[in-house]
Amino acid sequence: MLHACPCCGLTQAIPELARGTRACCRRCDSTLRSASRRRRGNSRTAAVACAALIMYPLAVSLPIVQVAKLGQHSEASILEGTARLLADGHLGVGLIVFACSVVLPLFKLVCLLVLSAGAGLLGSRRSALTFRLIEWTGRWGMLDVLCVAILVAAVKLGDFVTVSAGPGALAFAVCVLLSLAATACFDHRALWEAGA
Repeated sequence: MLHACPCCGLTQAIPELARGTRACCRRCDSTLRSASRRRRGNSRTAAVACAALIMYPLAVSLPIVQVAKLGQHSEASILEGTARLLADGHLGVGLIVFACSVVLPLFKLVCLLVLSAGAGLLGSRRSALTFRLIEWTGRWGMLDVLCVAILVAAVKLGDFVTVSAGPGALAFAVCVLLSLAATACFDHRALWEAGA
């Protein structure tokens, strides 16, 4: 079986290992595989992704930012903010916030859940494509956190305007952390071993 070293990238053939032995890279001596190591599977990924999916509706529907300007208070959730941007004619910004804050994180979590259920559901080619899409969406999902930070920095005008995080910010942060944990727990090697 061919295996690429996670440290230096050298691809090498690994024979069947006897119990208690390990295969090391010829170039950098990193451990490639251990016969005593058991595969944990992706059940942990599925559990964390389910927890993130449970938090997700709260993260997008609770107020994420609260603004007090000259005695007037307003608050907005991600969905309300996106709807306001679209209604005010800011289609580009509204669609970017909607895609990066609503669609891509949900897509990533659902794909992680499907992949952790087993590569047999999709087949090895579709599983590989789905895994690549998960990696790509991870870079763009939750982009609106940066938008909120820029908004707070731009709008902060001393005593005239007060911008503070709403209760949705905590739910959003928990959802982001659970999404990152699900991605970190995911064992992508299980995809290739299931397809072999």
